[in-house]
Amino acid sequence: MASSPSVSSALPFNLEVMASFRPSKTLRNHKEAQITSLDFDDSGLYCITTANETQDESIQLYDCKTGKHSKTIFSKKYGANLARFTHNSMNCVYASTKEDDTIRYLSLHDNHFIRYFKGHKDRVTSLEVSPMSDTFISASLDHSVRLWDLRSPSCQSLLNVPGPILVTFDATGVVFIVGCEQLNSIALYDVKNQERPFMSFEPNTPAGVRWCKIEVSNNGNYIMLVTDASTYIYDAYNGTPQGRLAGLVPLNGRQASLSSQCAFSVNGKYIFGGSNDKKIHIWDTSQLSKSAPTLSPVISLDSNQEVAALLAFSPKTMLMATADKALTFWLPDRDLINLNK
Repeated sequence: MASSPSVSSALPFNLEVMASFRPSKTLRNHKEAQITSLDFDDSGLYCITTANETQDESIQLYDCKTGKHSKTIFSKKYGANLARFTHNSMNCVYASTKEDDTIRYLSLHDNHFIRYFKGHKDRVTSLEVSPMSDTFISASLDHSVRLWDLRSPSCQSLLNVPGPILVTFDATGVVFIVGCEQLNSIALYDVKNQERPFMSFEPNTPAGVRWCKIEVSNNGNYIMLVTDASTYIYDAYNGTPQGRLAGLVPLNGRQASLSSQCAFSVNGKYIFGGSNDKKIHIWDTSQLSKSAPTLSPVISLDSNQEVAALLAFSPKTMLMATADKALTFWLPDRDLINLNK
């Protein structure tokens, strides 16, 4: 049977353990609404999701250690999307989807707003918290990127970029990345000097594809660009293309519009990706080669449930979460692992 998160955290990140991942618990707390965001807290002990269809409009909190639902927080007045934990496991920031385009800082403990971050004039499309500080970054359809500090309601820095825009931080929190589909550009900025990027490159994705997510591996080696057609890997130091992930069947319709179905493992060695054939494919980044245009999966897992339109990895434990209209936790199955090797 699948291990508990506390036990699985001691397992090595190798192919045998990766191949043993199995669905452990499925939770349906969003009333069959499409889940639009998924995030783990720093400890890996809590998980948060949002759904924004009319019948739901809620934030759901889960206890990863017990595999149980903890709390429902409704946001009927403002809507909810892109919920991200701060460095306090009982606080999060999230984007409004109606009334206005304010980012709200919420206490999950007692369901009260700590602070409001006003400035965006259109829907927020990307939101990430720095892994190392109280800084967070947002991008909007108003063609702006804003840096914020959780301790102040005022925007700390503003960049004007043609939309649509994706933003993220690297693992050190020293660098933030801005991806602009319209400019065919991924630009890297120093958090302390946002005047101009210190590096930029052109991903040169095929015409007509929609950019969905940018992620930097925790080892700092790779930048991953997820689109609604394919996923591409680049050298984080010079932007050189490293390969395209083969085997992914593109998601359809609204799933594709929310697409965040690929994620690096915590050590940056593996990439996990949800596919429209209801499989979770795993790629080994050590097999990337500039001479080979595609990277084939080394393992494919059957979900036997719904498509993984969203996928995230716990930062501390050997726990993966996938989501579509339900949240599923995945853990290694100890019965399939030879622990005596």
